[in-house]
Amino acid sequence: MAHWRAGLLDNVVDPLVCAARRLPVSARLAEFRAAQWDDVETMRRRQEKRLAGILIHASTRVPLYVERTRGLSPESIAAEPRAALEEFPPLERDDLRNHLDDLTCEMGRGTMSWATGGSTGIPVRFRRDRHCLAATLAATQLFNEWAGGRRGDQHIKVLSELRGSTRRRTIGNRVADSLNSRIMLDAYRMTKARMREYVEVMNRQPPVLLEGYANTLDHFAGFMQREGLSIPPPRAVLSEASMLLPAIRERLETTFRAPVFDRYGTREVSGIASECDAHDGLHIMSETTLLELVDDRGRAVDEGETGDVLLTSLWNYTMPLIRYRVGDRAARGATHCSCGRPYPKLASIEGRSTGGFIRHDGTMVFQGHLMLVMGEECDPDHMIRYQIVQETVDRIVVMVVPPPGTTGLSADERERVAEGIRDAMCAPCEVDFELVDDIEPTPAGKHLHVVSKLPGSSGVTRGASPDCEEP
Repeated sequence: MAHWRAGLLDNVVDPLVCAARRLPVSARLAEFRAAQWDDVETMRRRQEKRLAGILIHASTRVPLYVERTRGLSPESIAAEPRAALEEFPPLERDDLRNHLDDLTCEMGRGTMSWATGGSTGIPVRFRRDRHCLAATLAATQLFNEWAGGRRGDQHIKVLSELRGSTRRRTIGNRVADSLNSRIMLDAYRMTKARMREYVEVMNRQPPVLLEGYANTLDHFAGFMQREGLSIPPPRAVLSEASMLLPAIRERLETTFRAPVFDRYGTREVSGIASECDAHDGLHIMSETTLLELVDDRGRAVDEGETGDVLLTSLWNYTMPLIRYRVGDRAARGATHCSCGRPYPKLASIEGRSTGGFIRHDGTMVFQGHLMLVMGEECDPDHMIRYQIVQETVDRIVVMVVPPPGTTGLSADERERVAEGIRDAMCAPCEVDFELVDDIEPTPAGKHLHVVSKLPGSSGVTRGASPDCEEP
């Protein structure tokens, strides 16, 4: 069945999608499949050519970069693109908030607007185009293939149904899910009854690939162990968005009887790195992204050392993200891998401290759901920063720092946020809103967006689910 579906997708569906939406996913996927077996030097030359292209474009056509890179010439960039990259100051999240239009260059490539959930407490908008989306989708499919998945295999995703719910999901999305044998399950309303339903779904339609947030899958696996439930073993479990601690990996592999493949991505850049079957670090997808790890002085760190993650998207000409400081830290891995792929590796990824909310029945609402409620229901221009605090199991306070001279969230936004929080809690609860002048960071300088004062509610995340539209 999978081979039949793969043929249909490759030879019929993809060409139609490409023609209708001008989304060249198939071309990019074929290109990346072949490129993954090049030698390191060939890969680096190809990456430097793409890097030179995006840097020349940004420094000559994108207003914010034109202003910040005066003195750089297209000739000097083309001659030494990696040296030229260091002349670009890191791009901060506040730059996206304050200079959205100055970062945009309309290219006639189908500009699409997106938003983050505000994983540092500051949601931001960003834009990308069809060619960028096609490249990121192709990279994600290649990651699936590294884990043993093929086009048309049954793929169950325990991810965000706030974005992917029937209420928001288009007919095209649902048709694509059916053609690609994808099933979307809600990651955030994980009540005991809902998790029993998920076990039933997975027994009726056994997944070849089971994908989800690490903390969500761990919560699900713990429930299955306590209830004595099981599903047919998938070929692979795909973990993303939250920290895959060794104990979590072991529990997932024991419960699902399948190898776990860790991934790293962000909403702004999508899939960035993934484990191969060697399970010895995460390969950076150098065909789509250049990732730097720098110390506090902006210098590159050595193998085994940890640094701040700076990302440069090599395909987003509509809104170039160059040396974008995403807020994560990672350790540089080895240059070579036994799998033979030329891509450098991350040895490990440090996460952001965060938390979740505890429901009456003891299950948890993971912080990602609350981030998505704020990101989906609020205009980012109506808040500088926010923090959602669980005072008791029945009372939640949403603190908002409004822009100067404004009143913050509108009445409609407050109502929608309160409804989303109550829906996540699966019970009536008091949701209060407070306007504040500032929100104090932690002693380590982190701005937490979700805080619970109840015991047993802490967790760790890094990056975010790419959570982008799939054709």
